[in-house]
Amino acid sequence: MKEEFKICPLCGTSLEWDFIEGKDRKYCKSCKFVDYKNPLPVALAIPVRDGKFLMIKRGIPPRKGAWGFPSGFIESGETAEEACLREMKEETGLSGKIVRLVGVNRLNDQEVHGDMLVTMYLVAVDEGEPTPGSDEQDARFFNADEMPEFYVGRFKHLLDEIGN
Repeated sequence: MKEEFKICPLCGTSLEWDFIEGKDRKYCKSCKFVDYKNPLPVALAIPVRDGKFLMIKRGIPPRKGAWGFPSGFIESGETAEEACLREMKEETGLSGKIVRLVGVNRLNDQEVHGDMLVTMYLVAVDEGEPTPGSDEQDARFFNADEMPEFYVGRFKHLLDEIGN
């Protein structure tokens, strides 16, 4: 989880709690620093080839052992699109091209990372066989009717559009 400040990172004064901009927040009475808690930026690929969806089986927390789409944190100096394609390559060994933005959603991971803002892209996957990355247990293509129930409900509009 994100680091909790006890002292001001700017001037070294102890932080105090106050109701600032509609929320309880830590702040510094001396230099007016406010300890804002912002979501972590994440990019997620929804990789598709020949009507099948490429998924990875997570090898590390959160959700270790669960199937999901390739995703990861957007790094400094990187666009969401670049992060999306980088994470897909790292987690599946395959490249692709972004087709379109699917959506942006908030996700609260209570297991490890906390509040995240997830930018999701539909990605056309290049040829080749998937190879799981070092943090993944497996990577493979699924027909729409084989996908885990969580994804069927959440992405029904895409499954209907692409999987049929």
